Amino acid sequence: MDVIDAAHKTVHNPKHGGSTAIAARMGMSSTVLNNKVNPATNTHHLRLDEALTIMEYTNDTSIIQAMAQRLGGVFCKVDGEATQASILMTALSTSACQGDIMSGMQKALEDGCIDYKEHDALQTTIQNAIVALRTLSVQITKHCEGN
Repeated sequence: MDVIDAAHKTVHNPKHGGSTAIAARMGMSSTVLNNKVNPATNTHHLRLDEALTIMEYTNDTSIIQAMAQRLGGVFCKVDGEATQASILMTALSTSACQGDIMSGMQKALEDGCIDYKEHDALQTTIQNAIVALRTLSVQITKHCEGN
């Protein structure tokens, strides 16, 4: 997904209160915010600090995920305790994620090609697996006796 498209989708998501609520929290008019995230507008631009504020207010990381994807990487938010039980549960989750990927691939390839909808669904499933693996890595590091 394009970065501005991700910003537009985030700002206009009713789950986050829409552009009016987000703009009010940011101290700007909804018209200005709407213009900043409108892919068809060249006169207003979303600053990096504003994008960060939007992600903090909405707890939606789509914007930074789009940035990372454009640069060939991934973004994953990692928080988690480092108890033996939480590490075991995360390890089990990574295994389940791998199964989800294989299941999604099988379904997508049944007709011999992967369409855009299937592509997006697979990318989301793969991203979830990456997050689970990164979380496991952080938990193991936290649990290490040297830390």
